[in-house]
Amino acid sequence: MKIYAVKILDISEENLNKLKLTFDLEKKCKIEKFINKKDKIRTLIWKILIRTIIIQELNISNNHISFKKNQYGKPYMEYYPKFNFNISHSGNIVLCGIDNKPIGIDVEEVKHIEYRDIAKSFFTEMEFDYINRNNSNIRLSKFYEIWTLKESYIKCCGQGLSIPLKSFSIDIDKYENIKVSADNQYNEYIFKKFDINLNYKIAVCSLNKEISDDIIMIDQNRLINIYFKIISN
Repeated sequence: MKIYAVKILDISEENLNKLKLTFDLEKKCKIEKFINKKDKIRTLIWKILIRTIIIQELNISNNHISFKKNQYGKPYMEYYPKFNFNISHSGNIVLCGIDNKPIGIDVEEVKHIEYRDIAKSFFTEMEFDYINRNNSNIRLSKFYEIWTLKESYIKCCGQGLSIPLKSFSIDIDKYENIKVSADNQYNEYIFKKFDINLNYKIAVCSLNKEISDDIIMIDQNRLINIYFKIISN
């Protein structure tokens, strides 16, 4: 398993257009639909990040990368069933996790929101109680903690929101061990939380026995240079 992160930076219009030219017409049109430049950059970066990882990990050319989606919309690599990946982005962070088993990854920028109604609507009583038993100054952080863990789980399952968020519960004990339960039974998924800084929460869910302790930070400009170099070979 490997987890990669890129911090989003501004890109000149010239380089933005160069990057768009490396994608087919359908993908370029989707990118052009974004009005906000930052949304365009974020989309381009996660697309070139996963392509760069695939090219380097599987030793195949960019032209031979073929993505498919399962019935719930989760993308996967055609012809490479043991190469599993998942993408998440929020704020200025793009994440990508790869594994030889199903993986789910989620990042959320911590914003000051009225979280109680959201938690009551989508969290179980156990999860809601977990948030409220903490000091008021960290309850928002605990809300995002549960939210990212739940998102990583449904993404790992590959069924999206066809799994009702209240149909399972994230259980974090006093030793910070994390389990997921559904129908009063614990499942075999494992989890890990990351705090890359105070403004973001990250969670990873896997069917592997271990989750990497490290997030590989990649400089955006370096990623772009590597991508241009490998697709030109």
